[in-house]
Amino acid sequence: MKQLQKALDRQKRLTEKYKKRVQRQKKSLESPRSKVKTTLLNCPVNARIRKTLLYHEALIADIKHKYRNARKEKDKQIISKVTIGKIVRKYKLQKFAEHTLGFSNKCWRHLESKNITAFERKAVNRHSDEFKSKVKSFFVRDDVSRITTGKKQTITVHKVKMQKRFLQDTMKNLHRKFLSENIGNISYSLFCRLRPFWVVHPSMSDRDTCQCKLHENLSFVADKLNQLKVVETSNVERLAEMVSCDSSSKACMYGECDLCKQKRVPLSSQYDGMAKASFLQWVTEVKALEKKDHMKKSSTVKITVKKTIEGTQETLTDLLHNNIHKFKKHLFNIKQQYAYNRELKKNLAIDEALIHIDFSENYVCKYASEIQAVHFGASHKQATLHTGVMYVGQQEPMCFTTISPSRYKGPPAIWKHLDPVLDHLQATHPQVSVLHFFSDGPCTQYKQKGNFMLFTTEIHKRGFKAGTWNFFESSHGKGAPDGVGGALKRAADRLVAKGHDIQDAQQLYEVLRQTNTSVELFFVESTDVDRAVEMMQSPIKAVPSSMRIHQVVTLAPGELICRDVSCFCSTKKDLNCTCFNTQHFSFGQNIPMPAQPADNQENPQPMEVEKLVHPDVGQWCILKYDDDLYPGIVLDTDETSVQVKCMHRVGPNRFFWPSRDDIHWYQFDEVIEMIPAPQHVTSRHVEVLKEVWARLSI
Repeated sequence: MKQLQKALDRQKRLTEKYKKRVQRQKKSLESPRSKVKTTLLNCPVNARIRKTLLYHEALIADIKHKYRNARKEKDKQIISKVTIGKIVRKYKLQKFAEHTLGFSNKCWRHLESKNITAFERKAVNRHSDEFKSKVKSFFVRDDVSRITTGKKQTITVHKVKMQKRFLQDTMKNLHRKFLSENIGNISYSLFCRLRPFWVVHPSMSDRDTCQCKLHENLSFVADKLNQLKVVETSNVERLAEMVSCDSSSKACMYGECDLCKQKRVPLSSQYDGMAKASFLQWVTEVKALEKKDHMKKSSTVKITVKKTIEGTQETLTDLLHNNIHKFKKHLFNIKQQYAYNRELKKNLAIDEALIHIDFSENYVCKYASEIQAVHFGASHKQATLHTGVMYVGQQEPMCFTTISPSRYKGPPAIWKHLDPVLDHLQATHPQVSVLHFFSDGPCTQYKQKGNFMLFTTEIHKRGFKAGTWNFFESSHGKGAPDGVGGALKRAADRLVAKGHDIQDAQQLYEVLRQTNTSVELFFVESTDVDRAVEMMQSPIKAVPSSMRIHQVVTLAPGELICRDVSCFCSTKKDLNCTCFNTQHFSFGQNIPMPAQPADNQENPQPMEVEKLVHPDVGQWCILKYDDDLYPGIVLDTDETSVQVKCMHRVGPNRFFWPSRDDIHWYQFDEVIEMIPAPQHVTSRHVEVLKEVWARLSI
């Protein structure tokens, strides 16, 4: 009986509980009329007040019902904007409105919006601020966007003025590249929204006038084949990945991998080798100049033009397959040098300094107002600007520029421009003992034997323990120094527009100093440059294969370690590693000595002095074409290739001049070495020196 009584009591409590819930629910579901009756109970009022109160309750119920049943956030924002505003806030009815209408307190942030239909999305913070910062940093990388150097190429948003950067690929390709390099997922739309405002797509007026010839010519071929539906994509980087095992491996990208060095881009069923096709190419031609005086001899000039080439689909595919393997090496060098630059900055120690330098385009001095004779004559003087950015440890970088009236830009001038910069570095950061230089690779300035020799001597004279000089790939050396030059030229032009005369380099230096610019300015006298040129050692031993080198290291005076590309071991202070075909060269010995390898690494091959350096016009060379060797005469050179007039072959070590000149441009790695002039064996046939031929034909 006691147990039954307990169960009955428990059931009664539950019954009372649910009765109360039903009662409360009925009360909350009261109609507007019932609420008015309850409110006015025992309060006699006239009919007008009763009707006004009824209208109030009915309107509240209607708004609350619509707000609760709205499925879209946009509809809820419109309802809240219409029903509440500044007047409700004025009479301090915010809490009452939130309670009666069922709005959240977030609805008050839309009051300032004048457009009722404007929709504000809910902020969804799925990604941390650190991750978003990583995306923004990705956009300002030199391999993703290139900085502009023009004085007028700026963009201002919310009173923040920045130098423009132009994207170097489509947003979809960059989104794919970011996902492949980083852990984590980000939508394409968010990736686009996080692009900094100064990183923009180039327009026709912003066309690039410093494009890479190899990139452009291969892109023309890939675009045409993709248009003909012969290949699946026109993206040359993806085509390079198709013929490589691993795009991050030097062996694969340099054609040293047995598995992929013979790979070809897959062609679709639409391929018809005999079908006609025309495509564009940048070609270099020799043009005869018109003679103004019949007594003078005619002269020629080399010009580069974009030509339409007529051929077949077979011609296109052969061109693609021949160039895609050269492009793989070019692409690997680009990525490796940019990646090394980022990694070195990230791991830069307090006793290390990174100096990124470049010559800016000469500034043409000008007056605030000029007579016609000055404007159209040769009266304007020019000033040389050597710009750069210096990083010490993890401190804020320092922008600098040296200004000189001397227009010479060879190795002696380079080190005269660097002298005040290094003086400043040693005065402000005496703990620095290792220098890392970064620059592009023009063969008349930075990447040549004169600069290598000065590099191995000058820094040791100053007491630095070691140094590296790293070169970006040809036509891909744009960076922060270009922006420094553009900013200074823009500042100088503003001063001229305000009435200041800038007659020469000295005056340019003085007026820029008065602007309180954050760029450190130094002046280099032309007499100092001339004196350095006179004191330059001559002759200087040629550094073999200098055009393919992308990193040189010095650990002792006159000693040079060379690598095909920059090695990440250098970021960990291991400058004497044997990675990437490390070779050792000495300016003080007749025979270059190989670098000493580590115990757990293979011995590098000694560098041969006969290997190709930057050749002079008129020299004989041996080049490799379709696995055969051909002698020829060098006619012209540029930063990446050499123009050679080749002989034809009639047998082993027998060559002759064809009736029609065989003149083509070849990459430097296709030229084996420089040779003495071949010797005649008949009136028409010649042969390469037998000891040279025996060594090369093995």
